[in-house]
Amino acid sequence: MSKKSSLGLGRGLDALLAKPSSSAGVQTLRVDQIVQAEYQPRQTFDPEALAELAQSIRDKGVLQPLLIRPRGERFEIVAGERRWRAARLAGLTEVPVVIRDLADREALEIAIVENLQREDLGPLEEARAYQTLLDQGHNQEGVARAVGKGRSTVANALRLLALPGAALRALEAGEISAGHARAILAQPEPDRVWALEQIRTRSLSVREAEALQRAKPGEGVRRAGGRPWRQLELDLSRTVGTRVKISGADKGKIELSFGSPEELERLLGLLDRSSEFA
Repeated sequence: MSKKSSLGLGRGLDALLAKPSSSAGVQTLRVDQIVQAEYQPRQTFDPEALAELAQSIRDKGVLQPLLIRPRGERFEIVAGERRWRAARLAGLTEVPVVIRDLADREALEIAIVENLQREDLGPLEEARAYQTLLDQGHNQEGVARAVGKGRSTVANALRLLALPGAALRALEAGEISAGHARAILAQPEPDRVWALEQIRTRSLSVREAEALQRAKPGEGVRRAGGRPWRQLELDLSRTVGTRVKISGADKGKIELSFGSPEELERLLGLLDRSSEFA
């Protein structure tokens, strides 16, 4: 596939899909002639959202054609699998389509772009889709150009694939967020499963997860009510809703972080202080 073709995809699908106001290039096809894509990046479809779309299709029909490509005696979906599923759920026997002869890599790029434009991909689905493009010959910069994203966005998404298996499953199941996952990856590799368990068992926010630091041998000296410094920092962070750092031994200081004037006001309120003393 040419570089020019890849670069155009990030700007949208109008060049490949017929505009809703025009019938040029659009035809109807039986739903049983259409099959799912081998490279579909989206793996989960919310049943409730599908049911709502199916009802809309019953009322108004399929407003945007599916983009498909020839696949043997049938046609494979490139963009629009959700519409195809909802159309079948609505009882339709035919759907509007645009047929294009596309190579595997180009079809995958279009499928990724369509899902990203609609914000339909989960963080792991997005990461795996980028990895598939890498496997098909792109480098990270090429992936970023193809899908219209910044290279750092692509790189950060791909990092999620380095999570330990338990964390991958938790992220896929929605038990943790992508922010939690990045906090886990910031931990030394031996501590990542420990960090996941801390997040799960203590229902930590992303900010609290970012503040996690496992006590190393010799750092577990018990202080302040029988709690180690690291544990005390985390407990105080959860209480005040911001990062807390304790330094010193028998004497020291407590630092509270704030990211805006409003957050400072909130902390001062917790300390029962008026903002005029700030």
